[in-house]
Amino acid sequence: MSKSATISDTVAKPLLLPGTAVCNALGIRNNSGDYSHLIRMLANSLIWTVAGVIAMAFLV
Repeated sequence: MSKSATISDTVAKPLLLPGTAVCNALGIRNNSGDYSHLIRMLANSLIWTVAGVIAMAFLV
């Protein structure tokens, strides 16, 4: 059985990349329990919130 990427996987991958990079830098893998998902969510939230605020500051 081959694993194929869906359209949603393709769209979500760049958006989730910052959190994945942070987890990889910290040495936290997907199999380390729920903490990897929490850290990934925190990193993504912080990065994309800051990016949104900066983008809005330049647009206004």
